Amino acid sequence: MNNTNTTTVSQLTNGSTVEMLSLLTGAQIVFDDNKNIINLHFPKMVGKAGKKFKTLSVQYNAGTDSYDLKGYKLNTRTFEVEYKLQEENVYCDQLKGFCEQLTGLYFSMR
Repeated sequence: MNNTNTTTVSQLTNGSTVEMLSLLTGAQIVFDDNKNIINLHFPKMVGKAGKKFKTLSVQYNAGTDSYDLKGYKLNTRTFEVEYKLQEENVYCDQLKGFCEQLTGLYFSMR
């Protein structure tokens, strides 16, 4: 895990570790250090009705110093990715609250 992804996890959890994030959300967490992406794969669908998704992708955008969020699920019949939400330019102070609002899960104990 590179420094950018470490900072992203710290922003999501108010300074806790990736293990705590996985414990609180039940998600499997996958890092892509080359693209500065963290994918949270949830065991069940999360989100609001009509926009439920199974994977939340958080990507750091160095050009704007913000984060891009994508919520998507895989259609198991056609094997196509269905994007349920896409948000760009979410700043670090908004990241945790925004992700909690989208998923309906808490990302920290504080």
